[in-house]
Amino acid sequence: MGSAVNIKDTLLCKLADYYASISYDDIPLKVINKAKRSLVDLLGELAAGFFVGELAKAVNPYLVELGGKEESTLLCIGKKMPAMNAALGMGVMSHAIELDDGHRWGTSHPAVAIIPAVLAMAEREKSSFAEILLAIVIGYDMMLRAARAINPAHLKRGFHSTGTCGALGAAAACAKLLGLDSTETAYAISMGGLQSAGLQEMLHDHPGVKPLQPGKAAAAGVLSADLAKRGAKAPRTLFEGEHGWLKAMCDSDYSEEALVGDLGSRFEILYTYTKLYPTCRHCHAAIDLAREARETLYCDPADIESIEVKTYRLGIVEVGRIQVPKTQQEAMFSLPFAVAIALTRGNVTLQDYTPETLSDPKLISLAEKVRVIEDEKLNDLYPEERGAHMKVVLKDGRSFEKYIPVAKGEPENPVSDGDLKEKLEAMLSPYYPKEFLEDLWQIVIEKETEKQSFDDIIEHFGRYCS
Repeated sequence: MGSAVNIKDTLLCKLADYYASISYDDIPLKVINKAKRSLVDLLGELAAGFFVGELAKAVNPYLVELGGKEESTLLCIGKKMPAMNAALGMGVMSHAIELDDGHRWGTSHPAVAIIPAVLAMAEREKSSFAEILLAIVIGYDMMLRAARAINPAHLKRGFHSTGTCGALGAAAACAKLLGLDSTETAYAISMGGLQSAGLQEMLHDHPGVKPLQPGKAAAAGVLSADLAKRGAKAPRTLFEGEHGWLKAMCDSDYSEEALVGDLGSRFEILYTYTKLYPTCRHCHAAIDLAREARETLYCDPADIESIEVKTYRLGIVEVGRIQVPKTQQEAMFSLPFAVAIALTRGNVTLQDYTPETLSDPKLISLAEKVRVIEDEKLNDLYPEERGAHMKVVLKDGRSFEKYIPVAKGEPENPVSDGDLKEKLEAMLSPYYPKEFLEDLWQIVIEKETEKQSFDDIIEHFGRYCS
C-alpha cells in the first residue's frame, strides 16, 4: 500500500468503523431471525458432536485438566474455564458431525468459528441476548466478507477458509461484545488475521482433525479482542499492505469490493446455507438427486446398473476420491457412499454412518458403481452454482437423469422451520429426549429477545448433559 494512503482509510478501518458503530436496532428483523436459527442449529450440532466427535474426545478432557480462571462454560461438559479455552472446545464439538451451516461463495462454515467465541465471551461479559445476536451477525459478516473476497483462489491453494477467515470474524464479534471503539476493533480484527490458519490437507488423511481449525479460530477471536482491550496494537494495513493478508492468501486474485462493498445492506448471514445431511456440502446436490431418483424409479438397489454424477472439480477434490470409506470421518467426505446410502435408504443421517453401515456389502457394491466425473461447464458456474448432474440406469433399461444448480438449504432454496426441526430431531434423538430440542427451540426461537438469556441455555444443557 502506498505511503500516500491515510491509515484511517484502509480496508480494515472501513470495516472496523462500521462494526463499531452499528447497534442491534440497525439490524433488519429478517437478519435477526436468521441469526437465531443459526444459533439453534449450532447448539444442536454441538450437543450431538459431544457424543460422536473424534477430536472432542481428546480436546475436552485436555481443557478440563488445564483448568484456569472460571470465566465461561464449556457446554455439554458443564465446567467453567478461561473463555478462550471454552471457545476452542465448543468449536471442536460443533464441527464434529459436518452438519453446520456454510457459505458457498466463501467456501467456509461460519457458525463453528463465530458462535463458540460469542457464547464464551458473552457469558464472561454478562452480555444480553440482543448483544449476542448482534455479535453473531457482525462475526458472520466479517468472516464471510473476507472469505468471499479471496475465494475460490484461496481454496485452490489448499487453505481451509473456516480456519483462515474464521479468526477475523470471531475477533470482530468479540470486539463488539467488549464494546471496543473503531480503532480497537481494527486492532482486534488485525490480530485475528495474523492468526489465520487452516489447510485442506486434513481431508486426505485423518479428516477427523478438521474441527481443530474452527476451534482455534474461535479461540483466536477471543484472544485478539482481549488483547486489543488491553492496549495491544496490530497493523491496520492488514488487508492491502505490502505483506498483507489478501496477497498472502491468494496472490492477486481477490476482490476489495467483496470485502467492503454494500456495508449495511449486504448482510452475509443471509447468504449462508443450512445443511440437512452430515457430509461435506459438496455431496449434497448429489444426495438430493439420489433421493429423488429413488422415489422416481422405485427400484431395489440391486437393480441399478450404473450411476454417473457430474460435478465441479473443487467438489471432486474434496468428496470424489473416497469410493468406499473405512471410517465415519472418511464417510462424511465420500460422495459415492453418500449416494449409495440415499438410493438405498431414502435419506442420509448420522445414524447411517455406523460401523455396520460402513461394512454393508450391498452399500459397498452400490458405492463402487458410482462414477464421479468432472464437468467443465459446472467448473465455470462455480460458485454461483454448486450443483450436480446425475444419471441412474437400471438393468431393465429405465433411467433417471437430472441436473440441479444448488442443494436444498441454499438462500435460493431455503429450509423451513419444519425442515430445520426435522433435521435437529434426527440428529439429537439418539442422544437426548425430545424435550431437549423442544425446550431449546422455545428458548432460542420462540421467546422474545428481551426475555431471552444465555443463562437459560447454559442451565438447559446442564439439565440434560450432567
